[in-house]
Amino acid sequence: MNRFRLILDPPLKSTVNMAKDHAILQGLSMPDALPALRLYRWKEASVTLGYFQKIAECVDISYCKKNGIPVTRRETAGGTIIHHMELTYSFTLPLNSGIVPLSVEDSFRAVIAPVISSLRSFSINAEYRPVNDIVIDNKKISGSAQVRKKGILQQHGTIILDMDKDLINSALIHDEKKLKTRGFSSIHESVTSVRNETGKEIDERFIDDLIVSLIQEFSSSFNIDFSISGLSDPETAIMETYSKKFASDTWNLKK
Repeated sequence: MNRFRLILDPPLKSTVNMAKDHAILQGLSMPDALPALRLYRWKEASVTLGYFQKIAECVDISYCKKNGIPVTRRETAGGTIIHHMELTYSFTLPLNSGIVPLSVEDSFRAVIAPVISSLRSFSINAEYRPVNDIVIDNKKISGSAQVRKKGILQQHGTIILDMDKDLINSALIHDEKKLKTRGFSSIHESVTSVRNETGKEIDERFIDDLIVSLIQEFSSSFNIDFSISGLSDPETAIMETYSKKFASDTWNLKK
């Protein structure tokens, strides 16, 4: 069995969520540190953008500032996401552990697989779309991103539980050319949600059931023995430092 920490968090601010993932990533280089699956949510509607993105091309900054929507640059690549009514995972482990393949696409596929299995257990016909998406009838319900540092891989991804179409259209600037190549005219048409696909109310009980399913699927997929845990003291110190970084305009507006 592979020993992992299981970190279950209440809804947190975007800066804390990003800093906590960073702390786990950096902390895994420390002696005796265990890999981790973290499941978390968002305290408020928040935008995160990929490390390499130009903020003016993908986010309506004026709208976000006017409506108190924080915008945070991730350390991972990928596209712009508005986190609102969703469940997010991060999966952090040594690249040389042999638990996931070394290639980027194969590792995405491997880590995404238990998420797909979990969604299918709720009668959602989820499918993998290379390189890093889960779709239903070509509509995205989950996207993931990776970072690799000092021999450590961290992948985090979203599961869209419900959607606010007006918020999506107002806060994000969409790539019309990319949408048209996939047969969509607006960004909200290109995504779907657990609620849309199941017709079920997304209450706390449903979210708890989804969390349990994800834990079971990750455990069986990667032969994991989980122990519920939190951050170590050194990781907590890293988180506190990086919370300030992720809140700064110097970092978030750098491109």
